[in-house]
Amino acid sequence: MKAKKILAILLAIGLMLVTALTMAESSGGIQAQAPETSSGMIQAQAPEAPSGTIQAQAPEAPSETIRAQAPESSSETIQAQAPDASSDTTQVQAPEASSETTQVQAAEASSDAEAEILDITQKLDACYTMALDAINAEDYDTARQYLNICFAYCDPKTNQVLYADLLLKQACINVIEGDGATALLQLDAALTVDPELADAYLVATQIYNDAADYPDAAACLEKYIEMSGETSLYETLGQLYEAGGNSEAAQKAYDKFTAAGGKISEEAGFETGLYRMESGRFEEAIEAFKPYVENETYAAGALFNIGVCQMNLGDYKNAVESFTESEKKGGTYSGLYYNRGICYLMSEEWANGARDFISSIQTEPFVDDAKYNLAICRMQTGEYDVAIEMFTDLIGDGKQANAQASVSLSTDGTATDTEGQEKKPVNDAAYYFRGICNAAVGNLEDAIRDYTTCIEHGYEVSQSYYQRAQVYAAMGDSEKQNSDLEKSLNVK
Repeated sequence: MKAKKILAILLAIGLMLVTALTMAESSGGIQAQAPETSSGMIQAQAPEAPSGTIQAQAPEAPSETIRAQAPESSSETIQAQAPDASSDTTQVQAPEASSETTQVQAAEASSDAEAEILDITQKLDACYTMALDAINAEDYDTARQYLNICFAYCDPKTNQVLYADLLLKQACINVIEGDGATALLQLDAALTVDPELADAYLVATQIYNDAADYPDAAACLEKYIEMSGETSLYETLGQLYEAGGNSEAAQKAYDKFTAAGGKISEEAGFETGLYRMESGRFEEAIEAFKPYVENETYAAGALFNIGVCQMNLGDYKNAVESFTESEKKGGTYSGLYYNRGICYLMSEEWANGARDFISSIQTEPFVDDAKYNLAICRMQTGEYDVAIEMFTDLIGDGKQANAQASVSLSTDGTATDTEGQEKKPVNDAAYYFRGICNAAVGNLEDAIRDYTTCIEHGYEVSQSYYQRAQVYAAMGDSEKQNSDLEKSLNVK
């Protein structure tokens, strides 16, 4: 089974830009809310406020309104007193400091500070909103201008979340414009300010995926899943690991995806079986497919792939049964006849194999491969003239064939060649077996020519020398016979 192609995987997930602002309760600043998962393309949304649009509000009055008050008459009030009767000297007392004066000064300072905070909040909110609007309009130059103004009003020490979010947005713009290197620097800076910014790892995943750096993409996505709990992305993680050639890690990711999805995720369980096949774990793949053999939707496909696994394990008898059961359950998959024909051929059931290869030639795209194997079956049943004609036809095509190839089925019903099997040129293999057929019917000179061609092409050299030696023996040429026998022993 060929690895599934990954085309813009993370664009389908979305870059999840921050979409709202809330007033900070403690510092009077602005904080960014955690981004929500988006299933669409990368876009930014206008910020939402907890209870409406964010706007400047008048500062709340303290429990007692700060204002200058008329002085009350008291012992602390500034006034001239009449001289005490017992005093010899008439004097005026010095005024004491007024607590009301201090309150007025403090109130003015507090009001100025709140006004300054409110002014910064308004500017930051306005610039943030306009930056988001510009992103949505794909006006990235304008978006950068407003984001830069936001940086001027946002203190990374007191508002790490928003500052990191601004860096994330800059990175997103650079990703959209294809500047992944700069985006990675911005993401690194964002994580330095806010190590809990999970979305930075998601954006980095896309950057590495676009660069076909699948190991780093997988590492970043695994970190994002760990931080965000988005277990639905284990399927994508498995695809990334597979694209990077790490079948074992891909299998683990698919197992986690299946476990997280429970009984609902039927396709995930089927996919697990496919990836076990991909990694050569055929026994485990069979166990993964078994729960589906009675499933109305997946039964035919599961039985088909169980047959492929059994075939790869050399269990040809059970493979034939699995392919036949798949056919009974409505399986019309391309490759069913061809694979079952291979099983019959390997079991030396030549007539049954010939029947399936004929059906494959008529209904499946593996025409030359099926013709090659049908010719083998004809040769094994002694139909040498028919086999010679078929091999000659294949030699004229000069295409590829492989008697050991098999076909597996993906979740979408697409049949693909099993990987890891060496394909051999039909013309070379056909020359070799046509030589056997020619020798069998007495066409000795033709047999010599066929084996000589194989030797010149480097195909089964030792066997070709040996077979040619037998033909020379039949022709009575012992010198050439012995020469070829010696050469067959010295081939490295």
